Amino acid sequence: MNRAILSLIFVLIFQLVKSQVPQGLKEKSDKDKFQLLETSLKSPYTLTQEFFFNKKFYFTAKTSEVQVDSYFYLNTKNGLFGIDKDLAEQLKRQKGSELFNEMDFAIELESGEFFTYTTRQRTGDRIAMIAYEMLSYLPDYLEGVSEPEFFKDYMERDGNKTYVGDKSQFPSESFQGVNLEAGGHMLVWFSKNTDFQMNPENRKLILSPFGIGYVFFENQTYLITGWESDDYVSRLEKIEDVNFTFKGKEYTPLQEKIEAKIVETGEKMDAARAKEADALARQEAAARQRLATASPTGNDVRRAEIDVEIVEIKKQILEKKKTLESKAISKSKEYSKKQGSLESAKEGLEAMFEGNEFVEIQKLELKENILKDEKALLGNSLDSKERDAKQKSIDCQKKLLVIFEGIYDKFTEIDRQYGADLQQVFLKKMNVYNQELTPIMTNPCGN
Repeated sequence: MNRAILSLIFVLIFQLVKSQVPQGLKEKSDKDKFQLLETSLKSPYTLTQEFFFNKKFYFTAKTSEVQVDSYFYLNTKNGLFGIDKDLAEQLKRQKGSELFNEMDFAIELESGEFFTYTTRQRTGDRIAMIAYEMLSYLPDYLEGVSEPEFFKDYMERDGNKTYVGDKSQFPSESFQGVNLEAGGHMLVWFSKNTDFQMNPENRKLILSPFGIGYVFFENQTYLITGWESDDYVSRLEKIEDVNFTFKGKEYTPLQEKIEAKIVETGEKMDAARAKEADALARQEAAARQRLATASPTGNDVRRAEIDVEIVEIKKQILEKKKTLESKAISKSKEYSKKQGSLESAKEGLEAMFEGNEFVEIQKLELKENILKDEKALLGNSLDSKERDAKQKSIDCQKKLLVIFEGIYDKFTEIDRQYGADLQQVFLKKMNVYNQELTPIMTNPCGN
C-alpha cells in the first residue's frame, strides 16, 4: 500500500514543527505535546525586532541534574524574559550535551513560546526560530503558573523567615505548599523588599522559568526570591537595573530557509508529475494500439482492456496526488509565513483532511493491483502455486477495497454533517482513521 501521500501530509507539517523545537532540560509527555496543537499561541512580537530589558536577575539553581550560577533578563513592562550564552554554556557543560551548543539568546513570551537565536557552528549562519519547550526547572505542577490565584489556593505562610541575596538585602518569609497535586515538600520565599511595583490592571505576575520574579499578591507586589522542593532549589542573588537591547534583526528567521525548501520541494513534485504524465500518455497510446489490434480469440482483448483501465486509474491517481501535494505545499507556506506558529500548524493539518483524496487514492491503487493480478491470471506463464498466490492476492485486495469504500462513505458523511468546521472534520476523520484504517495498514487481510 502506497504510504508516500500519508508521509507527505505529516512530514511537511510536523517535521517543520519538529525542526524548530530545541530540546530543553525535560521533555513534555506525548499527551502534553498533542494538547499543544489544541492551543492557540498568538503573540504581537516578531523574531526580527529589538527586545528591551530593564532588569538583570542573578540567581543560583540546583536540580538533581545540574547546578547553575547565572543570570536572566526581565522587562517589567511587558513580562518578557531572556537568557543568553552564559546559562546555555553551563547547562551544556554539566549535562554533557550539545543541545545548547549554538544558542546565543532566548526570549520567553507570555504566550509560552520561546524566540531562540543561534549561530550555526558549521556554517556561521545566524538563525532565529520559534520553540515551544526550552527550560523546565520547576516541578510539573508548577509549570504554567500564570495567575496569583495559584499562591492563594496552594500556598500558605509557615512562619519561617530568612535573608536572601549576596548582601542579605532581601528579607523573605516562606509559604509552604498545600493541596498540591503531586504532594511532597514545597516552599516559596516572598520578600516585600522590591524595587518595582506592579500595576495589577496591567499584569499581576512576572515569573521566570526558575520561579524567581514578581507577583501581585495580597494587594501588594512581592518579590519571589526562591523556591524549595524535593528536587529543586533556587535563590535570587541580586538585581541590577539595566538598559539592555537584544537585536533580533541581526538573525535570519528559520522560515525563510523553510520557504526555500518548500519551493524546491514543490518544483521537484511538479517535475515528477510532468514526467509521470508524459510516461502515462505513451503507455495509453500503446495500450489503445494493442486493444485495436488484439486477436478476438483467447484472452488478448481482455488483457489489452486491462492495460487501458490501468492507465486510466494511474491518471486519476496522479490528479489526486497533485491535489494532495498542492494542499501540503500551500499549507506549509502559510505555516512558514506565520513563523511556524502552532495555530497555523494546527490549521494546516486540519485542512489536509478537508477532502478525501487520501482514501480515494488507496481505493484506486487497490483497483489497479486487482487488475494487474487479473491480467497475470489470464496469461500462461504462471504455475499452479503462483496462480493460487495471485488469486489470494485478488481476494485480499477486494476485501480491503470494501473496507476502504466503507471508510470513504464515513468520511463523506462527516463532511456532510460538519461542513466548514474543519476542526470537527479533522477530529472525526482521525477517529475513523485510528479505529479502522490503522489496523488495516499494519495487518492487511488479517494475516
